[in-house]
Amino acid sequence: MKHVPRNHSIQTKLTMTFLLILLPLVTVSVFANYYSQNILNEQISDRTKGALLTTLEYVDQLTKSMDQQTLLIASNPNIVDIWSDVDDPLRPDLLYGIHTVQQQLSALTNVNGAVKEAFILHGESGNGVSTLQGGVKWPGVKEEFWFQQTMHARGGLVTYVPTKADGFRSDYLSEDKIYYVRLLDVLSQNKEPNVMILAVDKLSFRSIIQHLQTSDHTDITLFYNDEPVLETNPLPAGDRNQPMFHIKVESDFWSIELEQPMAEVFQLSRNLQRFTFIIIAVSIVMAVWIAWFVYSRIAKPLRQLVVAFKQFSSGNLTTQVEHQRRDEFGFVMNAFNRMAVAQRKMIEDDYEKELRLAKAEFSLLQSQINPHFLYNTLDAIYSVALKKQVPEISDMVINLARFFRVSLGKGRESFTLSETVQHLMYYIRVQQLRKDNFSVHIELDEATKRLPMLKLILQPLVENAIIHGLEKSRGENKLYIRSKLSEDGDRLSVEVSDTGAGIPEDRLAEIRKVLSAINSQSYQMPRELPFRRFYGLQNVKSRLKLYYGEEADFLLDSSEGQGTKATIIIPIQKGEKA
Repeated sequence: MKHVPRNHSIQTKLTMTFLLILLPLVTVSVFANYYSQNILNEQISDRTKGALLTTLEYVDQLTKSMDQQTLLIASNPNIVDIWSDVDDPLRPDLLYGIHTVQQQLSALTNVNGAVKEAFILHGESGNGVSTLQGGVKWPGVKEEFWFQQTMHARGGLVTYVPTKADGFRSDYLSEDKIYYVRLLDVLSQNKEPNVMILAVDKLSFRSIIQHLQTSDHTDITLFYNDEPVLETNPLPAGDRNQPMFHIKVESDFWSIELEQPMAEVFQLSRNLQRFTFIIIAVSIVMAVWIAWFVYSRIAKPLRQLVVAFKQFSSGNLTTQVEHQRRDEFGFVMNAFNRMAVAQRKMIEDDYEKELRLAKAEFSLLQSQINPHFLYNTLDAIYSVALKKQVPEISDMVINLARFFRVSLGKGRESFTLSETVQHLMYYIRVQQLRKDNFSVHIELDEATKRLPMLKLILQPLVENAIIHGLEKSRGENKLYIRSKLSEDGDRLSVEVSDTGAGIPEDRLAEIRKVLSAINSQSYQMPRELPFRRFYGLQNVKSRLKLYYGEEADFLLDSSEGQGTKATIIIPIQKGEKA
C-alpha cells in the first residue's frame, strides 16, 4: 500500500471540506447582511421621511385652520361694520362696539388653544384692539413689511414669521410667535386698510415636531419659505464634523429638516453586521477544531479497518475486526465482518453454481437434439405421404414442420408482425385440416407490419380461439387477426377474435381476476403446469409485462354464444416507429 502524502491527509481534507462547506454559508451570510442592512437603512429613511411628512401635514393643517378662522372673522358683518368708514375706532361713541369685538376675539382664543393673541387694527389711524392689551395705538403700522404684504394679498392669508434677519423691531409683535394676517371685509371690492391678526405661539409648533427628536443628537428645524422658524436641538459644531443623516421634506411654504449622526441612526444595523462577522470568525475556528477532533476520533478505527482490508485482500478470508464500538464506525466494522463472511460463503456458492451450470449446459445439449430429431421425423412422414399420394397428410405435416422449426428455433426472441402472422398461419392451417369449420381473416394495418413482436406471443391466443371457441360452435365460424396503431402512434394493438362459443360471465370474471394480479414483478415460473388454471393466458400477460414493462397490457372480452376477443397492447419504442 502506497504511503499517503501528508498534504493529502484526512485531517487536511476534513479541514478543507469544513471550510468549503462554510464558504457558501459565509458568502450568503455576508450578502444577506449587506442586503438586510440596505433594506434596514431604506426602511429607516422611509419611516423618518414618512414621520416628517406627517408632521408637516399637521403644520399645514394648523395654517389651514388659521386661514378658515381669519376668513370667518374677516367676513363677519358685525365686526366689519364697526371698522368701516371711521377715522378712529377708539372714539368714545364706538367703545361699546369695540368691546363687543374684543369679546368675540377672546372667545376665539379661548376655543383655539394655539391662538395666544388676536388683533384688529385700523390702518389709517393705526389704532385697534387686542385680546391681551385692550386698546392698541400703533402709529406707522402701514409702513410695516407684513402690513404691506397683507395689502398686496388683497384678502388672502399672509403668514408672517418675525426674524432678526429682516430687521424686525416691534412693541406689539414677538419673535416667539407666528402671525396670520388678513384684510377685513374680504368680500368688499373697495378694501379699506384694516387688518386682523392671529398670533400663534411657536411652542405650539414645537410640540408638533418635538416627537421627531429620538435622541439628544437629533436636530429638527422648521422652515417657512426656506427661513428657519424654530430649531429643537441645535447640534454642537463637533457633532457636525462626522457623517450626518439628513432628510428634508417640503410643502408649498413649510419644510422640515432632520439631522442626526449616521452612527447613531444606523447603530442597530451596524451591530447586526458586527455580530455577523463575529459568528463567521467563530464558525471558521470551530470548523478547524472540529476537523481536528473528528480526525482524532476516526484515525484509530480507520487504521483497524485498513489492516483488516489488507489481510482480507491478501487471501485471509477469516479476517474479523474485534471491537466494542457502538457508533457509526462500529456499524462499519460489523458490516466488514458480515461482508467477509458473506464473501466467503459467496465463493463457496460459486463453486456450486458452476456445477449446476455445467449440468444445465449438458441438458441444453440434450434438448437441442430433440428438435432435430422431430424435424427429420416430420420430413420423413411428409416424403411417405407424397409417395402414397395423401395430400392432406403431407400438407398437415409440412405446415406442422414449419411451425415447429420457427417455434423451437434458437437465436431470435422477436419477429415482425408480418412474420408472426405468417408463422401463425402454419399452425392455423394444421387446425383447419384437422377440423375445417372456420375461415381466417387477416386485417393488418400497413404501418404495423414491420413492427417487432415477441416470439409466440399470439400463438396461445389463436390456440384458445380455435380449441375453446370455434370447435365448440356449430356452423361456419370466423377467426380474425387485426392490428392497428393508437392515435398518437405510441402503442401497437393486436386483436385475435372469433365468432365461437364465447366464455360464460362467471368464468370470464374469474379469468380477469387471475390476470389482474400479474405484473412485471409478480411472475414466477410454473412448477406444476397441469394443475395451473388459465396457464396459456397467464403466460401471455406475464411475458408481455416481463418483456415490455408495465405499459404493455392484455385485455379479454367475451359474450357467451357470440364469441371472444383477446387484445394485446404493446408500447412502441422510438427507434421502432416507421
